[in-house]
Amino acid sequence: MDFEKLEDLATEVNLARNQNMRSRAKEVENEILKSLTDTQLDFPVEADVLINKNSASFVYKNNKTYPALLEYIARILHVEIPIRIKESKFGPGGIIVAAGNKDEAHKILQECSNELQILIKGKEGHID
Repeated sequence: MDFEKLEDLATEVNLARNQNMRSRAKEVENEILKSLTDTQLDFPVEADVLINKNSASFVYKNNKTYPALLEYIARILHVEIPIRIKESKFGPGGIIVAAGNKDEAHKILQECSNELQILIKGKEGHID
């Protein structure tokens, strides 16, 4: 899954919506949803995790950020950013999970990513 491409597509959706190009926005939204749901949703995070008390912070690889993509996901799910899934918070600059060690943090991240993907799949064909 190419998150940089998804970020570009999410930016394109926002531009198309702002310019009242509904058919183009819908076309790009379908491409984003297909990408987010066709394979396992694995956020591109660095292997190192910062553990502080019972909180684990992941940063995206190469210090990338994904503001347009997270805004898009939040919009279709009708939630605020950061997107909260169980004991995690998905934000444009990183992900925070409630965990006390690296292994637990990676496990929770995967579980919460799967849950997020299920919620996104539920929106296929129902985008406003």
